[in-house]
Amino acid sequence: MVTFVIVRYRWRINSRCVSPLGIHATAVLVHDITTRLRDDGQIRLREMTLNTGSSSTRVAALWRYPVKSMQGETCDELRFEESGVAGDRSFGVLDLGSRTILSAKREGRLLEATASLVNGELSVRLPGGHDIDPGDALDESMTRWLGRPVTLVDVRTHGIATFESPEDFERDDSNLERWEGMAGSFVDESPLHFLTTADLELLSLERPDLQWDVRRFRPNIVIAADAGSLDPLEHGQRLTLGEVEIEILKGCTRCVMTTRPQPGNLDRQLDILRHTHALHDSQVGQRARVVVAGTVRVGDRVCRAA
Repeated sequence: MVTFVIVRYRWRINSRCVSPLGIHATAVLVHDITTRLRDDGQIRLREMTLNTGSSSTRVAALWRYPVKSMQGETCDELRFEESGVAGDRSFGVLDLGSRTILSAKREGRLLEATASLVNGELSVRLPGGHDIDPGDALDESMTRWLGRPVTLVDVRTHGIATFESPEDFERDDSNLERWEGMAGSFVDESPLHFLTTADLELLSLERPDLQWDVRRFRPNIVIAADAGSLDPLEHGQRLTLGEVEIEILKGCTRCVMTTRPQPGNLDRQLDILRHTHALHDSQVGQRARVVVAGTVRVGDRVCRAA
């Protein structure tokens, strides 16, 4: 076993949901990291353990991304439904030429825009612009910005999406691969995605020269984990978070999006993905589904389900 030093994460949630670039330091979340060594002396994130029996294993942050691949918002509470987080990836940018829903895998500029939900109403801010409500004005602005005919679509009327991504993450001009998403949301393949603070801290210790910002990984839930009696983080395991119960499906295989530049001084860093490929079988975080719906709040305990 290897134990790393205590790390403090500081967050402020000023309102129900806020832009991630507006978060400042106040509340302190403390965790310890405990991991298992492989035979070759390396540590894999998918082998990390989560202390679901500790009173300090709690929800550290909640994220919602109203428009597929645009910047999202941190929230102090979110409603979890069978299809995932209410309002998460509920809208997408449809390429009228290819009839695919664009994502930052193919069109990295989407990460320069921000989407938010206020009282259930969507607002989008494009680079250098002001907030625009859905409609013709937004479609025209996005078409000019991206240089291709596009329109904003609602998953409730569009249905299951087709996505595209370059086969070679180091070359955006490589051949495109296609796949279909899920019903009810423009997620890639699972309703939920979560990380632990231990995931990010271990990566930072391995490669301190890289920017291991949580925004690269776009989770719905960030869990603060600390030392104590440790439980293995296993596929099929169920966890309770506040009123909600989730089931872990599998590790989250990372893609080119983690390497993209983003507002707030995140650089393009191909070594982010090269490193996770080499040391962690390309996996960071876990994919999950909702078993029992309800509300999750920042600070809720995370426990193994009975």
